[in-house]
Amino acid sequence: MPASFSEIFLEAMRYEHWLRFYFADDPEGVQDEDLQDAVIRVPADSIERSRAEEADLVDMLYALQEKLITMEASRDAVFANLGRRTGLEPGSDAFNEQLVSLSADMGFRRELDWFNAWVQELANNEIDIKGNALPPGAPRDESIVPFREWEAAFKFWYSLQKPLGEIEPGMPS
Repeated sequence: MPASFSEIFLEAMRYEHWLRFYFADDPEGVQDEDLQDAVIRVPADSIERSRAEEADLVDMLYALQEKLITMEASRDAVFANLGRRTGLEPGSDAFNEQLVSLSADMGFRRELDWFNAWVQELANNEIDIKGNALPPGAPRDESIVPFREWEAAFKFWYSLQKPLGEIEPGMPS
């Protein structure tokens, strides 16, 4: 269970991203490449699973379900969840101080950047959920991975990444 403001923020942000990754649908119910007028449309079985497995995050699903995907709606859902879980009111001085401190936290920024890279590689069908490289033209896996499995897959993949210039102990420089 996340303990720090940073960990809670990253988990909430990844959950919101998972919702968009798997459940973005155009309003007419036909998925297209653009999804410029997309909404979050989570089927009942996935809602029930998320309620059971992500009780601390599912409020974001309810806030975004059947709503047009916008940066503002996503931010508001993440901030509301973060506020509820930390006890800091979004927009308050204490909440804003935490956000400012995150912007200067290199570990936070690195994890956020690597998460975005991982999601982009998944979206481009360059890797599978296990982090294996896929050949060009490989069939896309259309299955929906539950959030906790998706989260574990990212954390495993992230643990294998080495920032440029980082040398393992005992390795020549």
